[in-house]
Amino acid sequence: MTIKSRNANNRRRGKEYERRIARVVGGVRNLDKSRPHTDVETDTTVYEVKSTQSPVPLWIDNAMKQCVLASEESNKKIGGIIKVFTGKSKARAFLIQEIDIEETK
Repeated sequence: MTIKSRNANNRRRGKEYERRIARVVGGVRNLDKSRPHTDVETDTTVYEVKSTQSPVPLWIDNAMKQCVLASEESNKKIGGIIKVFTGKSKARAFLIQEIDIEETK
């Protein structure tokens, strides 16, 4: 496989996942080149979609398993994982949620 064909495959895969995500969140894939940083958007929200063939990082997998157990124990919905980064600058927190994209093929 050449670099050119690998890049084409990566772009094709990325566009396919952007379309799937757009369907799941009720939005559209951005085709407007004047806004190159928007992959998917709804009326009120924008999403940046990243696709990788690497497995889910172990810490995310373990944290989600713990979240599922907590949900079952408490009879409450899963909210997701909140990852907090601290350091020399102000702390930043990111919410990670799993969404089902397999039914939207």
